[in-house]
Amino acid sequence: MPELPDLVHIESVLARTVCGLRIAEVRMGDPVVLRLMVPGPLPALLMNKSITAVKRIGQFLRFSLDSDLVLVVNAMLTGRYALVSGDKRQAHKNLGKNLILVLRFDSGLELHYADETRMGKIYVAETRQVAEIPGLRDLGVELLSPEFTLQRFRALAAGRRDQVRQFLLDKTALASIGNAYADEILFVARLHPKTFCNKLRAEDVERLFTAIRNTLAWAIREIETRGEPIENKVRDFLKVRGRAGQPCPTCGTVIRKVRVGRDDACFCPQCQPATRKLFVDFSKLPQ
Repeated sequence: MPELPDLVHIESVLARTVCGLRIAEVRMGDPVVLRLMVPGPLPALLMNKSITAVKRIGQFLRFSLDSDLVLVVNAMLTGRYALVSGDKRQAHKNLGKNLILVLRFDSGLELHYADETRMGKIYVAETRQVAEIPGLRDLGVELLSPEFTLQRFRALAAGRRDQVRQFLLDKTALASIGNAYADEILFVARLHPKTFCNKLRAEDVERLFTAIRNTLAWAIREIETRGEPIENKVRDFLKVRGRAGQPCPTCGTVIRKVRVGRDDACFCPQCQPATRKLFVDFSKLPQ
């Protein structure tokens, strides 16, 4: 899925590419992901409308139209975007049943949205209805905003009884961190993913806050520097996510994978030592 740093890049590319373009054709794949909050069928609702703004809100992308309508997409786990033109068009058509929505603009450029699992959602609503969109209306503090302060973060962490990785993934608290950057943030903060929030010391919370800000800023810079097409998921620079079985870039210890809640987490047993007895003591396993 596109996570926050990916979406910052996608937002930037789309804002300078599709804003001002008129929608000349709308093609829909599987309608199961579509949520119409206004009367009227697609494609008629979107035809001949122009994109006036593209804005990221947490893990959502909001496309404002010139008729007081908005198109809001929550890509969830497997949704992805692509800008398609010329010789790339046939290759993207070959996505077949995974291609959910195509907007062709009057310039000939096409915006594609594909989702192989249909977990994502596409909402068409009036501007005044944006706050009613499920998930978006419940988002926590925006991590790139001035509202994300150490004081606010301490208040969010206080009283939580879940594990720290699950806290990071709670989009009603923090908007929004996914699996990849939860692992990277905890690695930078030197916290084991199974550490319970109510066992965090004041200095742990401050270190975690700093790790969130620095890790996201680092990833955004890296992705923007690469300048890859928006359909490409740039992950090769990450330090622990997806690197189980490889040496830690800091200490050389083998990176391990452990189940936390419903997800797998990658971490370094040396840099992120457990603070309580666990079923498996990774620090004692052979390298």
